[in-house]
Amino acid sequence: MESEMVVTGAIVDSWVESARTTSDATRLVLQVAPRERPKDLVIVEAEASLVPDRLWLEDLSENLCHGSPVLAVGRRSFNGFMAATRLQLAR
Repeated sequence: MESEMVVTGAIVDSWVESARTTSDATRLVLQVAPRERPKDLVIVEAEASLVPDRLWLEDLSENLCHGSPVLAVGRRSFNGFMAATRLQLAR
């Protein structure tokens, strides 16, 4: 079992991927520049339900949150990305 990982840094890019089927959830993808290694971008995938409110989700889908601080908690997934189980976003 993999250990939980925590990434703190700034959002470089973000987008929302619509659900492909009714059983899939809408997915948020963030490119995060970690505070300790900003050149080593981390891709964070999360269910849209982890975003605090609809306005945040709209801003993330429109790329209006670049540079915003983020804390993501989750595990590394099979594709090498981080599958977030918790997000904290700030403006």
